[in-house]
Amino acid sequence: MFKPLSNAYSTQLAGYLQDSQGLLNLTKGDFFPLFWRSWSSVFKPPLIKRSFEATGIQPANPDVVLKKFAKEASDSDSSQSVLSGEDWLKLKSIVRREVKDQSSKDVKKLQRSLHHIAAQNSILHEEVRGLRQSLAIKERRPKQSFTLQLDEDEAARLCKLQLQKAKRVERERGWEETRKRKAAEKAERDYRRSLRDAAKAIQLPQLGKRKASKPHKPATKRQKRGGVAPAVVGAARVAPAAPPRSRRERVITPSKKISE
Repeated sequence: MFKPLSNAYSTQLAGYLQDSQGLLNLTKGDFFPLFWRSWSSVFKPPLIKRSFEATGIQPANPDVVLKKFAKEASDSDSSQSVLSGEDWLKLKSIVRREVKDQSSKDVKKLQRSLHHIAAQNSILHEEVRGLRQSLAIKERRPKQSFTLQLDEDEAARLCKLQLQKAKRVERERGWEETRKRKAAEKAERDYRRSLRDAAKAIQLPQLGKRKASKPHKPATKRQKRGGVAPAVVGAARVAPAAPPRSRRERVITPSKKISE
């Protein structure tokens, strides 16, 4: 029904453009009159009945549509060949060709059963393919993975790990604050040292000017005091005699008894 409607609307549109000689544009107000004339000329009772009959809606006849998609089995197929679940159209065409009474309830039930079995077979094949693909992906993954079992001991261990991690983070934060504080103190010391150095650099020229402005005092000579040689107290000691020598020019030291 919609194809004749499309053809009728195209005819109405072409007539409108021809009458206006292309000088007028098609507006929203012009659309509905053209569409309504097309609708009234197409949607009539005889055409509606033929459309429902051609699609198998009334009277109900699903074979009208299925015949357009059914493919007859080729002559090359032998009688012993096996058809898969995807060939349910071929199965249905074989049933239609071999069974004469197509209006029988058993025949329709058989056709629906074949269709249902073929659909279930296709679904199961897809599920098996997906499971095989998932298994292949799992086998390619590392073997170190394990399933986490959270019992009481494991929960306590995880809690302990979390506490240790929090303490470590707090300790690192304290270290960072200490480092920043020391850096600030060092910068403050350097700044103060630079101020002291600048002040000393300013004071040195001023000290030189002060020394130059003071009068120079002549240096006073120190007088040497005349000293008297100290008196010799006591008698002068006599130098000891040289020790006797032997014929071989060896020094002979006399013993104390002989010297006495």
